Formats: sequence, C-alpha cells, structure tokens
Amino acid sequence: MGLGACTPGTTPSTGPAPAPPPVHGEAGLPPVPMVEGPLAINVVHPTPNMLRPNVDSVYIYGSVGTGRAQLTINGTPVKVEPNGAFLGWLERPANDTLRLFATAGGATTEAVYAYRAPAPRNPSAAPATPVATVNYSEVRLGRVIAGSDTLATGSDAAVGRPTPTGPYRWLLPIGARLMLTGERGEMVRAAMDDANLEAWFLKSEVEIGEVARGPASIAIAPPTIIPADDWTDVLINAPGIPFRIDANSSAIDVLLHGAQPVSGVVGGAGLLQSIELSPRGEDAVLFRIKPNSVVWGYKAFYDESGALVIRVRRPPTIDPAAPLRGIRIMIDAGHPPGGATGPTKMTEAEANLGISLRLAEQLRVKGAEVLMTRTTASSVELESRVVEAVAEDADLLVSVHNNAFPEGVNPFTRNGTSTYYYHDVSRRFAEILNEEIVATTRIRDLGALSGNLALVRPTWMPSVLTESLFMPIPEQEAALRNSNFVERLAAAHVRGIERFLTEAANEQLRAEGAAIDPVAPPQMRTASPSAALTP
Repeated sequence: MGLGACTPGTTPSTGPAPAPPPVHGEAGLPPVPMVEGPLAINVVHPTPNMLRPNVDSVYIYGSVGTGRAQLTINGTPVKVEPNGAFLGWLERPANDTLRLFATAGGATTEAVYAYRAPAPRNPSAAPATPVATVNYSEVRLGRVIAGSDTLATGSDAAVGRPTPTGPYRWLLPIGARLMLTGERGEMVRAAMDDANLEAWFLKSEVEIGEVARGPASIAIAPPTIIPADDWTDVLINAPGIPFRIDANSSAIDVLLHGAQPVSGVVGGAGLLQSIELSPRGEDAVLFRIKPNSVVWGYKAFYDESGALVIRVRRPPTIDPAAPLRGIRIMIDAGHPPGGATGPTKMTEAEANLGISLRLAEQLRVKGAEVLMTRTTASSVELESRVVEAVAEDADLLVSVHNNAFPEGVNPFTRNGTSTYYYHDVSRRFAEILNEEIVATTRIRDLGALSGNLALVRPTWMPSVLTESLFMPIPEQEAALRNSNFVERLAAAHVRGIERFLTEAANEQLRAEGAAIDPVAPPQMRTASPSAALTP
C-alpha cells in the first residue's frame, strides 16, 4: 500500500510537457503561507459516515492545524503544506480504516476514520425484475406538455435521448408532436423517422393520445422570414413538428423530423443571408439558416397556430477599440447549493463568489454592463440562474467554478484548468477563456471541454463555465484565499472575454469587408416573402 504525498517530482509523467505560454505579469500560484496553530487533525474528505467507495484507491485531505507538523496515514508519511493542509492518495485499506498520526513540537495527536460498510445483501431477496420494453400495437400520437413553451435556457425543455439512459439529443418545447411506438418504465419511445431513429422521453413530459391516423410525415411549405429590431424569425408552417438544432458560429441547422423531402434556397432578409433546405432520408429535412454575420443565439417555439418559429438573435454591437463597452454580461458565481470544500474548509461557493465579484468590478471599469446571479452567500437554485440570464437578455453568460474529484481519481495526475461549453456556438469562447486562465494558473491545461451542464445549455447567448483550480489541492485552495491571485484570475477572465468579443467584432466587420487585426492568444503576445421550393 503506497500513499502519495504532494511533493515536487512525484506526479507521474504522461508524456513531454508542453512549453508553458508567456504570461501577463506574475505567473502561477502564490506560495502557501505559513500557519502555526494548535496541532489538531481535521479530515474534510472523506466526509463523516461516508459509504465505502467501490474503487481500488482513495484520496483523503484535510488539515493538521500547523505547517510545522509531520503526518502519517496508515504508517506512510504525507506531506503537510505550510498552512497545515494535506492531501494523500492510497490504496483503499482492506479494513476500510484510515489511521492518521501527527506530531509537532513534541505534541502528538491521532485520529481514526472508518468508512461505512454497505448493507449486506439479503440472500433471500427476490432478484430485481428487469424493466421490459412494451411495443404499442399501433402508433399513438404524443404531445410535449412539460417544461416551457420556448427553448431558450436549455433546462426547461422536454429532453429526448437515443436510448432510455442515453445523452441529451433533443430539446423540445411544449407543443411538439410525437409519434409514439412504445414505452419502458418511466420512459416513452418516439419514432423520429423511417430510418429507425428513436427518441426516449419521460412519460411525465408527454401526453399520450389516440392512435395515429394518416401519413407519418407532412409537407413543408416555404418558410417565412420576419425581421424585427433585435431578431429575425423564421416561421415554418408545420404544426408541432419535432426538431433538433445544432448551431455553430456560421449557421443554425434545424433538422425537421417527419417532413416530406424538399430542397431549395430561400433568399435572406433581416439578419439572414439565406436558408438552404435539403432532404435527409425519406422523411426529414434540414434547414440551414445562415446569418449575415455570426450566430449569437436563438430561441425556438411554436406560435398560436402551431407553426415552428426559430428566432435568430441579433449580435451585440461591439466596438473593436473597446470591446466590452455596452456589452451585457451575466456572471454566475457557482453554488450554493452544493459545491466542493478544500482542505482548510474554504467552500467552493466562497471561492467562486470572490472571483466573480472581482471579475464584475474589472468588467465594469472597462464599460461592460454586469449582472450577477448572486452577490452574497445566499443559495440560488440552478435553473433560476439560466432563466435570469435569458430574461435579462444577457449577451454573454460566464459561470465561475472551481473543481473537485470523483472517487477513485488520482488527484495528483488529474487536476488542472478547464472550461466547459455545450453548444458548438460557444466552443471558441471556451477555448479563448481557457487559454487566458491557464496562462495565469500555470497548472495542467485540461482544455475546453464539451459538457452537459445547466449553465452552458442556454441557446440565447454564448455560455461557458470555467473550472480554474481544484479545491482539494492544498496549493490551489490556498491560492484562492490570496487576494492578489484572485485579482489576477479575474483579470484572466476579463482578457478571455475581451478576446472573444474582438474576434466576434472581426467576423462582423469581415462580413462588411472591413476586418480588423485579431487579438493574439497569450503565447503569441508580447415578414419577407420566401422563394419557391423544389419538392
């Protein structure tokens, strides 16, 4: 049984280390300050009475009160940081017991932590009955009845999955019609086309109706383009038709299920350059909506007649000389409820708020209009945060977090900086922001990652979630207590937002034939009628 200690040179190598990028001013994490308090062992993780994890190795962290202490866990030395924090990684003990022994200046103390054993299995208990799939003898009509009448936040829609437990693939607002073919447990199955494409929805979100009559697919009329001051609507007269949307910076792809094949090009109006229609198999049609400049965001809903409306948002006006001026930015200080806790009991919610308040102040100095989901330690529910961002018509949403580990993950080899996005339209925002944060933290770059997280699912604006540091790592938790470092970390967020906005301004000007020079990354710095369609 070996115990890892947080010492230089003990992190296993995963290959040649990339050359670190040049940074802005000070670089990396600050030194951990010396703390000389009373000797006392305080285990933060595992938490009291925690069920024994089903893993081969476990991590343990907490504090011994003084940086002068020496610590062993089950007889193996573990490094104590100057502030008294420690982090260990070891094989899960056979007896599920961790024995900690600390000494400092002649004083000694010890503690015992025991995992809670799982309840023994009852050998006489009947085996669980497998959940069977029931196929309907006839296709039945279904209608989405739960969630919201508008797809905008990404959290208040009926979720469709390719399998009952699969990833999100469809987000449908109230009014979407479905052709139901079966059910399994709490899920109902819908046929999305004749190529055996299936989607599974919660029964509670779908009204199951009468047996379907008539053709499974419908004819698609030419779309109508309706410009307005702040958006342009694309109206598709196909009542309740289910859809899937994939958007990137240059186009919004709307795949209509249960649509008869059609192809053609519709001339643009308002914010749109054109709409291209092309068949996808025998009963699906792809609408490719191309804007005049960049895709910034969209909403999707059914109007009173049942027609599908795709509302394309007008990008904000960005001044290349002062890209933050006038931009409305929602800053979300992640948690509470929930969140991680560091070795000296700093909560992630506290750390996130500290960064967010400094970020908001720096953004305001540069002319941004800043909104915040919270400014105090009060708890704010997850869904209400994204609802507020959409209701306030924010141009950008940045959720500020710090990370933690699942059980069984080696904390010395798996920590680093990462930034999350969900929709491809936000990918570049995440990449730029992550580059700037890594240039400040100077720890491992985990990259810009796609993640199904509530704060990055909104469709109305580019949305990202930053994970700058890991709360359980003693040096990283200590850095989040350092006001100078927090100021630098907030400044890294500001630079990332500025770079993204400058790139967006460049794309807008390029569409007008007047591009500007892009900002280098850190390592480089010193109702309109529609055209006829062809069925």
